Amino acid sequence: MPVLIIICILLAIALVLAVIKIVLLRRGFDELTDNIEDQVSGKTQIPVTLSTSDPHARKAAETINRELKNLDRERNAYLDGNRKVAEAVTGISHDIRTPLTAINSYLDLMADEKDEKLKAQYLERIKSRTLSLSDLADELFKYSTSTDPERYPVQTESVSSEPIDICRVLEECMLSFYAGFKKKGIEPDIEIPDEPVFVLCDKKSANRIFENIIGNAIKYANNDLRVKLDPKGQVIFSNPAPDLTPVSAAKLFDRYFTVNEGHASTGLGFSIAKELITRNNGTIEADLKDGILMITVSFNLKEAEEQD
Repeated sequence: MPVLIIICILLAIALVLAVIKIVLLRRGFDELTDNIEDQVSGKTQIPVTLSTSDPHARKAAETINRELKNLDRERNAYLDGNRKVAEAVTGISHDIRTPLTAINSYLDLMADEKDEKLKAQYLERIKSRTLSLSDLADELFKYSTSTDPERYPVQTESVSSEPIDICRVLEECMLSFYAGFKKKGIEPDIEIPDEPVFVLCDKKSANRIFENIIGNAIKYANNDLRVKLDPKGQVIFSNPAPDLTPVSAAKLFDRYFTVNEGHASTGLGFSIAKELITRNNGTIEADLKDGILMITVSFNLKEAEEQD
């Protein structure tokens, strides 16, 4: 009889231990479920932890943590890819508006022009701006296909610098903004050397640099814009900037920074200009003195002996 009692006691203890084990396991898997839900929903990135010491449950938690970490890495890569594509498309959209503005300006000039020779020149410049729109469309395609690197391998973009007369490029850009100047009542004060100034720069890049700077000047300048090009290949754009402070002037080349949030601007003009001039081994700087903003663009001057 005592042996039977002992057996019953042992069985009862085993049953109690088994029940405790089941309760602890159930609690552990409930914790596991809650942790997984929080991880997937993005509420937390803390690794899954369990109160149970069961080795099988802990091994399951370790496996889940490893897979969740991989999933989080893939999600961040996906979000970063989307962000880069969105930024690229926004930048190209900003650039597309500039040649469209130039085309409209030349069309306005043609409407009042009777000289057929000048009309032919305007048509040639309109054609040039139309070709730049075609180039931008190619860039947009390149960005849109960058999300599929296996089908469309990524190619490194290079800039081919060439000797160009920066005086002529600047003159054409200023002329292309004729309608914009007229609308804002701006009569720009332009100082350009009589002799050509040859610099080493991709012509398309030089055009876009000037267009972005002049476009921003038209947005924020009241009625005064001065442009000075010296024989050393340095161009200074200056205009009153009452809304700027030294701190905000230092941020002009930051991507998406805008002087006034109320303006319909993406904040990309100066950042794109800086990227382009850097690719062509030049520099761009902003300085604010007595309420006057000065944007200085320095091109790489072609050596005199190379010009002969």
